[in-house]
Amino acid sequence: MAETISPDVIQEKMDQISGTLNAILSGGGEGYLRELQGLLHKNLAVLLGLFDRNPGLDAATSDFYAAAAAVVSDMDAEAQPLARKHRLLRETQARFEERIRLAKPNGRKPSADWCKNEIFLAA
Repeated sequence: MAETISPDVIQEKMDQISGTLNAILSGGGEGYLRELQGLLHKNLAVLLGLFDRNPGLDAATSDFYAAAAAVVSDMDAEAQPLARKHRLLRETQARFEERIRLAKPNGRKPSADWCKNEIFLAA
């Protein structure tokens, strides 16, 4: 019999992702931001492992991670316009969260092996 994924587990991962995103948007030194980017990557991969493969969710996750990576890489370079990048990041976050709400939990043991090499290539 397949195990069901608890909504609390999904919400916990979403909260971790949101907290990491807020820290990225707050700025900081390059090393700190790179650590946050790595943490975001890890949390997204774990969360995706809880769901069946879904092209819409894959695309939303890839866009979300690429937008976060752009903010991180441009923060120290003082690339402009940073406000636009923040807005795009929030928009991709909203699209990602919508896709998560629509996604079907896989009911199996969490495994994110399939997304480690595919989803995060854009960044």
